[in-house]
Amino acid sequence: MKKILLVLPVAVLFLAGCGNVSSSNSSNSNNSTGGSLSAKSSSAVKFSDQAYAKNAYLISADTLSADAKMALAGFQMSKKTLPDGSVQIDLKALESQYHDQSYTLKSGEQLYFIDKFLGDDQGEKEANIGDDTAAIVDASGNVVSGPNGF
Repeated sequence: MKKILLVLPVAVLFLAGCGNVSSSNSSNSNNSTGGSLSAKSSSAVKFSDQAYAKNAYLISADTLSADAKMALAGFQMSKKTLPDGSVQIDLKALESQYHDQSYTLKSGEQLYFIDKFLGDDQGEKEANIGDDTAAIVDASGNVVSGPNGF
C-alpha cells in the first residue's frame, strides 16, 4: 500500500508535466513563446522595413562610403578578427561626453551605424551625440541587435 501511495503522486506529476509540454508547443506555435524554431521565425524583423534603415550606413565593409565616414564623426573605428572568426568593431568616442561602443559580428553579419541627423556631423566633429547608435544585421537581412533609442 505504501508503494502505491508513493508511486501515484510521482506518476501524476510526471504525466501532468508531459501534458503541458505538448499542449504548450501546439497552442503557441504561432507566437514567440512556442518552440525555438517558431520563436526565431516569428521574431525575425527585416532591417530594410525599419524606420531607422534610411539613416543607416554600413561600417563593417572593407571600404566606407563618404556618408558612413561622416556618420562616424566623433568616433575612431577599429576592427579586429577574433580567433573564432568573428569580427570585433570598436568605436572609440572622441567626444568626452559620449561613450565607447563595441560590437562583435559573427560570420555573415554586418554592422550599420545609424545617425538620425547626418547634417549635424560637420568637419569630422559630432554636434549631437545623442543620435548615434548601431544595428547588427544577419546575412538574411534580419536585425540581430537593434539600435538603442529608436
